[in-house]
Amino acid sequence: MGNAVMSRFKGDAYRQVKVEAVKQQLEEKFKGPTKSRPSERLAFYGRPKLHKEQITELEHLDWFDFLMHTELCTMNYDALTITDDMRFDHMVRMMENLKVPQTLRKPAKELLAFIFDVHELMHDNPYHNFSHVTDVTQYLYTLLLATHLAKRLRPIELAAAFIAAVCHDLDHPGLSNTFQCKARTPLAVRWDDESPLENHHLWCSRKLVTKHDLLGGVADERDRARFLGVVRAMILSTDMAKHTKLMARIEGGLAEDGFNPLTTEDGTNLMLQIALKCADISNQARPWKVANQWNEAVYSEFYHEGDLDAAAGRDVQPLQNRKTNRIPNSTAGFIQFIVAPLYEAFVSIMKRCSSMEAEIDSSAVEECLVFLNKNKARYQKQMNGEYVAPDEIEDELQGFAEDLRHSIGEGQRSEAALPGCVGRVKVATTLERCAVVLKGKGARVGDPAFDDLEDVAVNGDGVETIAMAS
Repeated sequence: MGNAVMSRFKGDAYRQVKVEAVKQQLEEKFKGPTKSRPSERLAFYGRPKLHKEQITELEHLDWFDFLMHTELCTMNYDALTITDDMRFDHMVRMMENLKVPQTLRKPAKELLAFIFDVHELMHDNPYHNFSHVTDVTQYLYTLLLATHLAKRLRPIELAAAFIAAVCHDLDHPGLSNTFQCKARTPLAVRWDDESPLENHHLWCSRKLVTKHDLLGGVADERDRARFLGVVRAMILSTDMAKHTKLMARIEGGLAEDGFNPLTTEDGTNLMLQIALKCADISNQARPWKVANQWNEAVYSEFYHEGDLDAAAGRDVQPLQNRKTNRIPNSTAGFIQFIVAPLYEAFVSIMKRCSSMEAEIDSSAVEECLVFLNKNKARYQKQMNGEYVAPDEIEDELQGFAEDLRHSIGEGQRSEAALPGCVGRVKVATTLERCAVVLKGKGARVGDPAFDDLEDVAVNGDGVETIAMAS
């Protein structure tokens, strides 16, 4: 059990005895062989389930299913607290896991040289730096695996998606498109004020692809063209000025009966554009401690831009004005009006796909929405002058299933999916069965004893195992 939870029981002998009694009852009830499938995982915000001794148990799984159990496939990743050497290692591992070297017929060491050049092209900005590149790439990697999109893509499309994430902010100067256009920078002039940064990132990516001859081993011209087309579509979509058009495309597609974007190249581009957009603005879908660190980096860069505008006598944008902007207010608004609607649209379009193709799963994106709303609520508390603890990771992970239940509308509860890739089961039913287990033991739903349910593995029949962490 997590230390944060244990600390609430210390000094209360009676309650501790009661909790231990409940644990013993649960262990007795659920000990023995379990029917839960090894491919199940409660949540992508939880700890990975794969341990060395379990590898043989998982050998029968599809490769991408297997990867969902490893530590890089998680929403808890924190690219800010690791070294560059670790970032390089993670980038190469993700690249190898997605079989990019095999697809491009390039040894991993040659692709590492490509990643190193990406690192060299990234500036020492507070936010748009190599940490951000690693963060976005890892988030996209997790989305592709968790939603099963990785299985649905052609190998050349999967390789292109990875390269697009790695290259999406190449040579970013740390100053926005708005600044480029107002200051009439060389980038704004070169690209005639049309997505100057994104066009520059794309241009740099093409230069690196050529320098490292990434497509030299791809014999099929159609595959080469497809690779370049996917990279172009994904990178250019990250311009926030194009956000409204992207949302309109999603809404237009959903309005069409039988719309399945995965049946066409343009539709697949749309899915990958949404995935990269979600990854690019995913900071607030991370746990609170990680989200806060990224938020500080964002506003450090914003305020630097505002200072330059002020010094040049130009109007300062509200978010860049360190004198008048209130970070909790701005962040809560960004989540409410930009990030959450994009994630909701992604869920909707994926559910449309899953109704036609069983492999596609939207539940991991629904998990992200839960954390977005949790973090928005914390910023709203700060807006009201309330204290928010800097590190609430243990509590929020342990209470995840119940939080998801409460986040779902009354009319949808019976059909809601549990978080992670556990299949579609009834959340309310599962939690009610937990309540039955605890009933008569002096515990009720909401009591601290429920915090002892560190991990609930389920299938369509309800609770299968309740594993207690030591």
